[in-house]
Amino acid sequence: MEDKGIFGKIAAILPGLALMVGTLWVLRTWVEPWMANTVLFGQKGWLVKVLSLNYILLAIIVGMLYRNVLFGGKIPAWAEEGFRTTRLFIKSGVIMLGSLYTIQSLAKVGGIAILLIMTFVFGTIFFVMFMGRLMGMDRSLIGVMAAACGVCGVSAAVATSPAVKAKPSDVALVIATILGFGIMTMFVSPFVGKALQMSDYQFGAWVGTGILNSGQVLATCLAFNPTIAPGTAVAYGEIWNVVRVISIPFVVFFITMWFWRAEAQAEHLSLLGILKDKFPIFVIGFFGMTFLSSVGALGAEGSNTLHMMRDVMSWIFGIGLVGQGAYIDIREIKTAGGKPLKVGLAAGCLKYVVALLVIMFFVSKESSF
Repeated sequence: MEDKGIFGKIAAILPGLALMVGTLWVLRTWVEPWMANTVLFGQKGWLVKVLSLNYILLAIIVGMLYRNVLFGGKIPAWAEEGFRTTRLFIKSGVIMLGSLYTIQSLAKVGGIAILLIMTFVFGTIFFVMFMGRLMGMDRSLIGVMAAACGVCGVSAAVATSPAVKAKPSDVALVIATILGFGIMTMFVSPFVGKALQMSDYQFGAWVGTGILNSGQVLATCLAFNPTIAPGTAVAYGEIWNVVRVISIPFVVFFITMWFWRAEAQAEHLSLLGILKDKFPIFVIGFFGMTFLSSVGALGAEGSNTLHMMRDVMSWIFGIGLVGQGAYIDIREIKTAGGKPLKVGLAAGCLKYVVALLVIMFFVSKESSF
């Protein structure tokens, strides 16, 4: 193939990239505000509040429509190079996620709570790995499902997928399972919490541990208690949720080692060789951003720097997920069968119920912070 040179490569990338950027701009500027103000079933913003639709999910959906409807099942040549930048955008977004957290936020939770959260994270991961292998699932799909069920849903799935060479269809299956389970728990959890007379702290701890998707933790806590203030369900739920989200780099590293160890046995590679060649470098970037946030190098909470960075991060993720959606082939999903759905729902239900029992019997009604 003829070498196009740097300017030729840039020119080849621009059409597809422009489509991704333009799509996200329309979703954020026009579609999302329309959903927030549209009244359905007597409720303003029903699509957002009940279905949890936002520009991120819509970006994936529109990308899928591009490939499977508009493009007839295959990305056209004129857009192919631009859409190949998808993983670059996603990895960059994962690095910037580190700016959301500080070492100090971990200290607020306490050692026992952190140990409990990590037990649920890695316990769920081992359960998914066991069930996935038992049912004959592909290792890449097992890795993404384990991360999503163990940590925080979509973000963990997206962060892990490059490290285990997961196909977009794998990520789509996982996201569909996680969000479907999350919608169910959003409706059920507030009623369970009220019936069991759970305190805001207990409810926040349960939801922050037991619900698989981070975005739905917020919505569920607000459904239980709509007040947004220190000492409420949403404040406690987000703290517990943040702790498990911070574990993403550790989880990505662990699952990467698990995935490539089998490859090493086939290719006669050493563990050191795997670590050197397969370690996801963006994990180091994540930790670097967390460190900068912890020492105040990015400014105080609410600063213009952090506000700008988080806005940029949302655009980077959104652009990447338009491309992610465009790599999802519906025909591949149909051939995967119901195994991923069964494993994901089994892991989600087990984590949800066990977390409820542990919180009710072993966590006090009042917070220590």
